[in-house]
Formats: sequence, C-alpha cells, structure tokens
Amino acid sequence: MDRLTYFGTLCDAYRVARHGQAGVAQRQQQRLQDIVAHARAHSPYYGELYRDVPERLSGIQQLPVVTKAELMDRFDDWVTDPSVTRARVEAFLADPGNVGRDFVGRYVVCTTSGATGIPAILLHDHTALVVYNVLGYVRSLPALLLSPGPVWALLRGRGRLAAVFVTGGHFLGNTMMARRIRKMPWRARTQRILSALAPVADLVSDLNAFQPVVLGGYPSALETLAREQRAGRLHVRPVLISAAGETLSAAKRQLIGTAFGCRVSNYYGSSEAVGLTSECAAHRLHVNSDWYVLEPVDEHDRPVPPGQISDGVLVTNLANRIQPIIRYQMGDRVTVDADPCPCGSPFSSIQVVGRTDDILTFPRPDGDKVHILPLAVATVAEETPGVTSCQLIQRTLSSLTVRLCVESPDDEEVVWAELRNRLAAFLSAHGATTVMIEKADEPPALHPHSGKFRQVYSELTPERGGRPPLST
Repeated sequence: MDRLTYFGTLCDAYRVARHGQAGVAQRQQQRLQDIVAHARAHSPYYGELYRDVPERLSGIQQLPVVTKAELMDRFDDWVTDPSVTRARVEAFLADPGNVGRDFVGRYVVCTTSGATGIPAILLHDHTALVVYNVLGYVRSLPALLLSPGPVWALLRGRGRLAAVFVTGGHFLGNTMMARRIRKMPWRARTQRILSALAPVADLVSDLNAFQPVVLGGYPSALETLAREQRAGRLHVRPVLISAAGETLSAAKRQLIGTAFGCRVSNYYGSSEAVGLTSECAAHRLHVNSDWYVLEPVDEHDRPVPPGQISDGVLVTNLANRIQPIIRYQMGDRVTVDADPCPCGSPFSSIQVVGRTDDILTFPRPDGDKVHILPLAVATVAEETPGVTSCQLIQRTLSSLTVRLCVESPDDEEVVWAELRNRLAAFLSAHGATTVMIEKADEPPALHPHSGKFRQVYSELTPERGGRPPLST
C-alpha cells in the first residue's frame, strides 16, 4: 500500500468518530458490501456459498455463518489469490527460518492454537495490516498516554517493550514482532518477546536485565509476574501494561496495576480479527465497527440484545481480502453494554468472557511451589503430533489428568506416550519434577460447574493446596 492510501486510512479513522454512530454505520455497511462482492468474485468457496444471496444486501443476517473447520477444509477455495495453496503455505510454515517473513512477499501468515481441536492457518494482506496499525495508533494509544508522565517515561526508557507470549512458531504476536525486527533490525535492541513456556525464574531474570517500560502478555502471565514483583524477585518499573489473549477480570487488573504501580490496558481480538477492539480511558472495550462487524448470538446464531450475555459471537473482518472472514464463529461469550460509555465514543462497548483457564500450582522437591501458566502448558500439549484436542486438569497437589482426542485411534498409545513425555519435560524444566501425569478414560468435556469448555483448570481449593488469590 502506498503512503497516500495509508494517509487516507489514517485520516478516515480520525474523522469517523466525529461523524457519530451514523458515520460508523455508513462505513460498515459500504465495506460489508465491498468485502462480500470481493469474496463472491474471487473466492470459489464464497462464490458457491453465496449463490442464492442477493447482490445487494439488506442486512448481514442474509449471509450464512461459517466455521473454522469448514474454512480450513476448503482452504484452497477459501483464499482469493489462486497462487496461495494450503500445501505451499504449510511448506512455508514448516521452516522456522520463515518466522517474520511474508509469504510470497505479499502476505503475513500465522497459525492459531488448537484449543478447540482445530488450529487455523491465517493470512493477512498488506492493506489489512495498515488498517490494524492505524486502529492501534488512533484508537488505543491516546487512551494509554493520558498524561505527559507516561510519554516522558517512554522516551527516557527508549521505548523498551517486552511481551510474554508463546514463541517458537508462527503465532501472531511472535510473527509480527519478528517481522518488525526484520524490517528495522535496530528494534531488536528495544523490543523483545519472551516465551510464556520459560520457567518463571528465567522470565524474571530476563525482565530485570532488560527493564522494559512497556510490558505485555497474557493476564495469567502478568498475574504471575505481579506475584514476583511483590515478592521482590522482579523489580521493573513499567509505565504501561497491556493484557491480551485471555480474559482480564477487574480484580486481576487491579492486582496487576497495584503490583507494578501503573496503568493496565486490555485488548480483545484474535488472529482472525486483529484490531477488533480498543480500550478507552473508562476501561471499556469498544468495537472498531467501522472495520469489523461483531454479532453476539445465541446457541442458534440468532442475535442477542444489548445487556444480555451471548452464547457465542460472529465476527466479520472488513479489511482482509486475501482470506475473507465473514460471519465467522468464535467461541467467546460477550455482552454489549446497554448504556452509553462516559468517554463519548460512538463505537459500542462490550464485556467479554473469553479464555478463563487456571494457573496450576505444583510442589517442588525443595518444598517451594511452582506456578504453571495455562496457555504455556496447553501449547506444549497442542503442539504434540497427533493431538486434535486435549484438556488438562489438576485434581491433586502432584497430579495432572489429561483428557485426549487424537487424529487416529490406532496411534493413540504412541501419541499419548509422546504427550506425556513432553508434559513431564516441560514441568520438570519449571521445577515440578514429581508430578504424576495420568490419562483419563473420557474425552475433553465442558466444565461441570460453568458449563463452558476450559482447556486447563484446577479442581483444588486453597484448603486443598490450590493457589490462593494473589491479593492474599
């Protein structure tokens, strides 16, 4: 995309807020018509799916709902560039040296986790990347930099940014960080992504040496680091903390903010919908609905009114044309706020119930305890060849129960042996060397109390040796 187009996108992002809800709705509707027409014309999958859909839409509900499984099954027909095939993309992803490189020089490629048993391969074109960046600069940064103090601290700290996410693969955060450093190598001195799979002591040591002024990560990782900060083992002074990838509760936000003495921001999005929301000064998540359509729905994909929690959510990305995401099922539950936000934004605000897994706590041989991040241990399981879905449950102080589904039933014992060895090695690296890893007879299931799927959780209470709340 040329600079003129970038400047036009930037100006429009500023202007739309002044045009109010009517201006937002007008842009959303026009961009929806455009992305549907593009998908119909250039994606064989959508051309077939939309055969009976009117040329001019009267509402998004006229379009059928799509799922990750359906889209991945029809990958070569889903994409709008015939030169992109699943075989070529998978060969690209198989080379670790390609992390941060653009596929065929035109597309950012990333993979999602297999938390629901179906990992996805996603591409983003350069036009979409511009939209994502503009939304971040225009809608998120102003709320974070509320006073000259943070700005001066960022400058004084040379903008050092550290993020704790899953690394070692083509995950979105890892890919985008590597891509920025490839384009501007000097950024390697000021931006680092640390592995959420690393032992906490290693994270503490790296952060103490780097001294970031901006710290990002999963809420569970930030909560664990807040514990280390309070204990005096971690001593960093960030001016901004950014949480993403899991649900950030109000209690966790307060605890993390108190431990580090700075503002904590929240973000809700996904690899399919980068830049989906922006948080305002009132700590509300606003949907960037000039570039996205977010539909809270019930279990039958029918609309849910504001103020009522949904059973799921459908998302439409109006920016990305290489791989159209239109009425795409996401598993999170959201509530659209019925009352207007005090910040005055014309964009609706939402509350999200997303991934709410537990931090697991196991004893060490020396009598101390080790805390295991849920996304870290889940990634170890998900990356095991042959695993299609799994669930990890701590039922006793020194045991981990695994519910497992595999690609081929004939290979189940081999897959299980590999998974058990990987989990044991991961836990041992963190100091939990005495954990007994067991395989359950039953497959992954909904949580018995919440009725929702939780990939990693603990059945221990504080009385039975579980991890107490951070505030105690």
